[in-house]
Amino acid sequence: MDFNHDILQVTKSLEDMPSVTTDYSIRINDLIDSMSLLEKKIINETKIIKEHYRKASSAMKETQNYFLNGIQDGQPAKSYLLTCKGIEVLGEEVTSIDIFIDNVIHFANESSKQIHVLKELAMHLQKVNEMLDQTLIETT
Repeated sequence: MDFNHDILQVTKSLEDMPSVTTDYSIRINDLIDSMSLLEKKIINETKIIKEHYRKASSAMKETQNYFLNGIQDGQPAKSYLLTCKGIEVLGEEVTSIDIFIDNVIHFANESSKQIHVLKELAMHLQKVNEMLDQTLIETT
């Protein structure tokens, strides 16, 4: 999500164009504004989903885990488990949920992919919450 430098370059080059292209300049600036707004929305939704994952993780028992199938934070792909400790990969140290989700979003590297990743994370979160609800039902 680091296209601010590119936006600045495009904006500066548009300012130097003749008045014939002013209409194009205005429309392109509108696109730039829309991209910035979208980036802010992605950042906001990422913060919200991190909070929900932290809550779900803290509600898990030591014996519970959830496999985050299809979620990737880099190459090579690994098997990530949501646990009461955070995000675990066999043979590696536990990763905090915030760092993991930031890495996943960064790895997606463009808005459309980031939105897809957020959707996948939301689907997994729903299943985690269903698992936790079922555990509560079984223990009462």
